[in-house]
Amino acid sequence: MSQVISWLNGFLKDGSYPFEVASSDPSIKVESKKTKFPDIQIWLNRKAHQGFCGWELKTPTTPVDDKELLNNAAEKARAMHADYFVTWNMRDAVIWRTPLWTEEVSRIHRLKTYSPISQVSSPDDLWVVSKQELLKAKAKEILNDLSTLHREGHLHLIDVDSTFFVHELSEAVKILWPHVHKSLITEIGKSSAFKNELFNWAVKQGIATYEAGEIFFETVSRQIIYRLLGKILFYLTLRRFRSDIPKLDLHGINPAKVDKKLKEYFEIARQIDYQAVFEDDFSDKVPFPSGAVEPLTNLLDNLNRYNFSNMPQDVVGDVFEKLIPPEERHALGQYFTNEELVDLITTFCVRSKSDKVLDPTCGTGTFLIRAYDRLRNAGEKDHKKLLSQIWGIDITHFPAELATINLYRQNIEDYANFPRVISKDFFEVKTGDTFKFPPPKPTGSPDFMIDETIPQFDGIVGNFPYIRQELIEKRLKGYKSLLENVIRVDWVQDYREFFDEKKKPRLSGQADIYAYLFFHAAKHLKDDGRIGIVTSNAWLDVAYGYELQKFFLKNFKIVAIFESRCEPWFEDAAINTIVTILERCKDEEKRNDNNVKFIKIKKRLKELIPWDIKLPMQRWLGLDKLIHSIENAGSEHYKLKGTKFVNTLKGQTTYEDDNFRIRVLKQGKLLEKVAEAGKTVKWGQYLRAPEIYFEILEKCKDLWIPLHEVAEVRFGIKPGVTEFFFLTEEKITHWKIEDKFTVPIIRTPKEAFGIAIDTNDLKHKMLLCRDDIKNLHKYKGVYSYIKWGEKQTTKNGTLWSEVPSVQGRKYWYDLGVREIADGLWPEMYYDSYRVVLNNAKVYETDKFYGITSKNKKYTNLLMAVLNSSIMQIQRELIGFHSLGEGVLKAAVYEVEDLLLPKLKEISEEKKKLILKAFDKLLTRPVKPTVEELKMKDRQVLDSAVLEALGLDPKKYLKPLYDGLTDMVRERIDLAKSRKKVKQVKTQKDIEKLKEQIIEEIIPDGIKRFPEEFIDSRYLKDVKEISVPNDPLKLGSYFMGKQEVVSETDFRYEAENIDEAKFIVYSQKPDSFVIKIPKKKTIIINAVEGYKRYLKDLKAKLFEAFFSRTHDHKQADTLVQQVFEEAGLQEV
Repeated sequence: MSQVISWLNGFLKDGSYPFEVASSDPSIKVESKKTKFPDIQIWLNRKAHQGFCGWELKTPTTPVDDKELLNNAAEKARAMHADYFVTWNMRDAVIWRTPLWTEEVSRIHRLKTYSPISQVSSPDDLWVVSKQELLKAKAKEILNDLSTLHREGHLHLIDVDSTFFVHELSEAVKILWPHVHKSLITEIGKSSAFKNELFNWAVKQGIATYEAGEIFFETVSRQIIYRLLGKILFYLTLRRFRSDIPKLDLHGINPAKVDKKLKEYFEIARQIDYQAVFEDDFSDKVPFPSGAVEPLTNLLDNLNRYNFSNMPQDVVGDVFEKLIPPEERHALGQYFTNEELVDLITTFCVRSKSDKVLDPTCGTGTFLIRAYDRLRNAGEKDHKKLLSQIWGIDITHFPAELATINLYRQNIEDYANFPRVISKDFFEVKTGDTFKFPPPKPTGSPDFMIDETIPQFDGIVGNFPYIRQELIEKRLKGYKSLLENVIRVDWVQDYREFFDEKKKPRLSGQADIYAYLFFHAAKHLKDDGRIGIVTSNAWLDVAYGYELQKFFLKNFKIVAIFESRCEPWFEDAAINTIVTILERCKDEEKRNDNNVKFIKIKKRLKELIPWDIKLPMQRWLGLDKLIHSIENAGSEHYKLKGTKFVNTLKGQTTYEDDNFRIRVLKQGKLLEKVAEAGKTVKWGQYLRAPEIYFEILEKCKDLWIPLHEVAEVRFGIKPGVTEFFFLTEEKITHWKIEDKFTVPIIRTPKEAFGIAIDTNDLKHKMLLCRDDIKNLHKYKGVYSYIKWGEKQTTKNGTLWSEVPSVQGRKYWYDLGVREIADGLWPEMYYDSYRVVLNNAKVYETDKFYGITSKNKKYTNLLMAVLNSSIMQIQRELIGFHSLGEGVLKAAVYEVEDLLLPKLKEISEEKKKLILKAFDKLLTRPVKPTVEELKMKDRQVLDSAVLEALGLDPKKYLKPLYDGLTDMVRERIDLAKSRKKVKQVKTQKDIEKLKEQIIEEIIPDGIKRFPEEFIDSRYLKDVKEISVPNDPLKLGSYFMGKQEVVSETDFRYEAENIDEAKFIVYSQKPDSFVIKIPKKKTIIINAVEGYKRYLKDLKAKLFEAFFSRTHDHKQADTLVQQVFEEAGLQEV
């Protein structure tokens, strides 16, 4: 009992409660003149004998509604003039209204019944630390409700539930927005200075640039409303604990003075507490519109019904997650991460109560809040100390403000400290920097600030943004140089190999911003500290992943990399996420001896982490056990040799249970693989591939060969003006186009239902004419068709013959000559796998890659093997999500690297078995994978291929099918489970949008290289080189010489890098000679001018697309499409 009284008086000391003291008087006289002994008494004024509540504290064996207990408690309450009393048996608790002495206590007097503390079962639990914390929290909850009873006279308040609460706020935003938007536009119209200041403010907030037009003003208007709602929510929350804060009420206020009144309310709150939350921002300069007063007043009436004193800590973040539409969150810089994922990461990275924790892209602060809870549960109870251990940084002010609010709320009564949340670009934050924070309470001097130095951190956690650095470069010139300089300062001394001879980081220009964030964050980490970050999974397999893999392997122990294949962690279908856990380690031997865990999570996170967030001890204990099971995987391979433990793991091993599949590899071996490859090693396979895949690869390791050694893989034909080049029979008949100028073509995989092509399913032919129009008079059909085509225009008025995609050809209608491919690899793949046999000798469009065997003797065998299930597993592993809904796309270079059996080493007998099985498959459509694998003829082919590899189908076929089926199902089910994010209306007609932008940005077409970048007189003194019709690219660089190569066998050694780029830039379809100026300065000036032109063009296109779509990824994708369709490439 004394412990509970001590808790209660501790709560009362901060002065925010209306009660004077909690006591336990030795005796009290009741109505019957008998002496009773009260357990606890809550007094308003003890001397005046003005009681408020009696409190009977019993053991769990006494029910809280025991009749004798209730009658005794009521007598004691009346004796101290208390209107209420509490019965609490440590497990259950109830607040009762004190009945008149003529009444017996009954259910009608029950005001509130609390949820039981299930962990408490005996009086001794009061002295168990973990249970003591639960009891203390319950005592405070009861005290808070007693405070509400004193202030409001009732407890008829609605608990804050985000689902229903958000509806109120969402409706308010819809009503308030038109008024605020009109007020903003009016203010802009009044003052150009205000407009300029608004744009400057917006750029700093990272909202959008002023070129975004109406979308920008709509976004700002909504942010003004969101900021106002944030202040209101916090004001109401604060008021529940501060009786001296007036009720937020706008009734009877002159509409013209509402703006002023709101500021008065917020100033009262600011003077009491949380100065940083209520301080003015530029957006507050927009006058609150009189037309919005009534709906705001109604909203406040509704909000005053809610019980903010018991508001769960996640509600503010949850409210804004649901309140702000998905398409706006990206524009406002907001990314919400679910708490189960956050807690999983936090458990890995926050390991001691003294840990200092940083989230460098903190958003609304979910990671910070959960780190606070983790540290508190680890034993650090001091709110002031906890706040000093947690730092958050976000480039955007609005989410940073929410993070500040959320951290304040962890102990809203304690304002003796302040959250270390900074609104700043993390790349501008250096180790040891000092930052100024406003004091938690006003000091009388508005200039007084508190200096805090950012420390080195034990844990860095977060959800890094999914933006490529060159996209920011387009909006903020020089940003890439800033990133490179920051990384250079951070690492050029400690990790020299990451930089070239000019000390530039070796990261690819296509690297996502998170790649740079990893490098910079690591500099803020203590040795042995951990980083746990959510990112796109791209780095596992793409080119720039090579430098990240090396950086991780040579500077950290890679603790774990994990992903879920049973649920999406984010709704955006364009983002496939993984989590990377790293531990800083400067000891090479320890790094190489470390076991790396690649983890596939097999349950939804809510099932994996079922413990209630409101029961922190239980939750964190469960998470600790979960993480221990992960980190302990593979520990049996550490053997004591002499005086130290040595990792004896050879190859890889796998552990699997209902929760995880953990694939363990020794870090030193991973480093060897990366060094041997000299490029990114596809680590995605360790997360996704079935065990049987690795077993087959290992057993047949000497029998594999990459596809590019036996076949050429090429892009399909991209004619440009498809409505001109693709011909229906009706169009051919109408124009009477001669047969010699048409060839069969397959446009989409839907025209090949099986492996073989049925010509009856082909819907188009393609115009193929290489003759000069002057020589076509005798062919009246094709001549008249081409002449007609020359007069046609695109929707934006460009002549077909002048669209960028047909420029550079000998004749605009001449598609050139190419060899008929042996097989056709569909660029996109869903769940029906096939590599089409080109038995019909057709040309392929860009929806396919053409595959041509280098040795015609093995063509059919190659096609048979490519259609086997062992190749389908590889397709699952190399593909990346392209169109959502689980569709996979593979790049040409990835197809070239596919491993297939060495065809020459397959015996004649086994070849015959494979070809016989393959022939039978050609007679039917290919079914979806799950059904296809049940087909007998499919099993015969796959068995024959396994036997050719020396494997027994009885042993390997079933696990191969099980693994493949799981991969396909997981991919498709994962995509289906995503919620479809509503698209903005400007994204509905992409082709129309592209045409509008092209007409706006490049109305005169794209400049031609080198003609428009060199004075024509300098093109006379030239040397000429012959080039193929294949795309050219830069090859190897050695001793100052730069190779130019093609996908065939073309090799040309240029004198220098500029000459090489000149050649690549100069190439045009069906042009076999390139003229190169002899003067080096002419070449350099032309190349640099063209590079600047392309960079500027991309920037202008990006700005234009972004201003319409307000989506970085969508804008970038559209820019890439425009460049590809125009045949432009950057080198």
